[in-house]
Amino acid sequence: MTLIGWCPGGRKVADMLATYRGTGVARIFVGRGDPLPAWDSLVLGPLVAASVPVHLSYKTNPVPDVVAWSRRKPPGLRLFLTEDHEPEQGPESGDPTLDEFHAAWGTLVPAFDAHPMRDEIWLGPVFTRYWWQKVAGDRRWLPKVPVDFVGWDVYSDVGYRTPDDLLTIPRAVAAETGVPYLVAELGAKAGPGRAAWMRAMVEAIAADGALTCCWFHKDEWDLSSSPDRTTWQTIILEEAPVTTTAPKNLLDARRLLLNHLDIHPGKVVAADLDPAEVGIVGDPAHRGGYHCGSDRVVPRDYSVIESARDRAGLAKWACALDVGEFSVRSGGTTHNLRTFSAWLVAQCKAGTADTRDIREVIYSTDGKTVRRWDRLGKRTTGDSSHRWHTHISYFRDAIKAGRDQTALMRRYLTHIGLIKPPAPPPAPTPVEDDMEQTDKLTGRTDNANRTVGAVLADLANLRNWLLSPVGAQDGYTAPAPGSPLALLLSMAAGFPAATDGIRERLDQVAAEVADKVLAGLPDGDTGPVSRAELVAAIREVLAGLAVPAS
Repeated sequence: MTLIGWCPGGRKVADMLATYRGTGVARIFVGRGDPLPAWDSLVLGPLVAASVPVHLSYKTNPVPDVVAWSRRKPPGLRLFLTEDHEPEQGPESGDPTLDEFHAAWGTLVPAFDAHPMRDEIWLGPVFTRYWWQKVAGDRRWLPKVPVDFVGWDVYSDVGYRTPDDLLTIPRAVAAETGVPYLVAELGAKAGPGRAAWMRAMVEAIAADGALTCCWFHKDEWDLSSSPDRTTWQTIILEEAPVTTTAPKNLLDARRLLLNHLDIHPGKVVAADLDPAEVGIVGDPAHRGGYHCGSDRVVPRDYSVIESARDRAGLAKWACALDVGEFSVRSGGTTHNLRTFSAWLVAQCKAGTADTRDIREVIYSTDGKTVRRWDRLGKRTTGDSSHRWHTHISYFRDAIKAGRDQTALMRRYLTHIGLIKPPAPPPAPTPVEDDMEQTDKLTGRTDNANRTVGAVLADLANLRNWLLSPVGAQDGYTAPAPGSPLALLLSMAAGFPAATDGIRERLDQVAAEVADKVLAGLPDGDTGPVSRAELVAAIREVLAGLAVPAS
């Protein structure tokens, strides 16, 4: 969760807190030659009382004084600390030279190595995005010591440049350094569209997993008398910090395991996987790692900085699942935590689709030696607690996106026989193709390309088809031997000689012939010829050629 707050710009901190309820972070400046404010002062006291994280920048304060001041910080309060804010402006602006800047950071970072609250203190420089754009490709100011973040001041004139445009440099530097970025100052001059721009920027910054974003309340950037102030108030409330939370996709995976491995629900049985043995969120003292969300990660947290997927997915969600000891009999075999861990790691090594969101597995297959499978190849072991539980870390972006994580667990439970494999899908029912008018006739004809539609196109075609023998060209005026009509007439050879009887039979034959033709067409579709017209045409041909004159 990105912390959203403000730089007061000379206003009283208490007034800013009252105006912007739910503030996630406050940006405080210490001027050249000024002392660091006391933690119970009018500057920091209200923030401490409200448990609001502080991002403090200073210029000339000696490192021993800064370390001593930070040791008086109330425990549990997060502090972002920056020396020499916007150093690229040059000595003419009172800023350090390049060598002085690197020397200062080379002294500051090691001074905090043994700090008792180091996991709550984030160290990092803040640069001017505009300068880095103006001297594109210049990386001289990138810190040479390991820092916890790189900060940026990001501004736009009226016209409001897009988030992708303004955040290109912060994103690139985050990728180069491997640490998250934050927006120390955000601002844009008043104009139509500023409220929409503010929302778009915060949405993009939060999607990147940036640590903080503060609006600069001063001069033309101020929101004190602008309707856009309401927008920033709403954004702060929407992005208000929340505590580490168990995500639904890991809760679903946990529930699936317990449904099948907690054999005696409500009872503590040694062979069962009990609810207390399947954990997601670390206990209140837990700091750093995948069991923590954004409110509990620590500076240079390996669960954030080692993968772009984790930096982009940093949010309130815990991203790990612990599985404790169990033992079940299924299919004549005993299955337990050791065999589960071996199976799980084998699937990860094989790269199955349902393991691609897993960053690491810390486990033991003998209860003695702790091993680690790490997708990034950073580590090979873990602490001794993993002799009796297996830890699974998930990339943060997968958990943030809500991707299902039950498929792998379901496959394991199916593998050991506790879930029946899904039934194969039924074979598709053969579909009988309907004849179309564009279909070619299947029998031998004088024209190999003749279609059903061609036969029924008009009465002349129908007459020719009835009169012509198979393989002959059209043009006959009487039924030729072997033609459909000649075959029909031969059937009438034994009919009664009475004219009425022949005519009755011709009516019957004409209807039968028409029905045979129509049976091969979809839904009785005869094109431009109706059934009645087809029957009449056939009867006319029969009557003119087969009925004797009276």
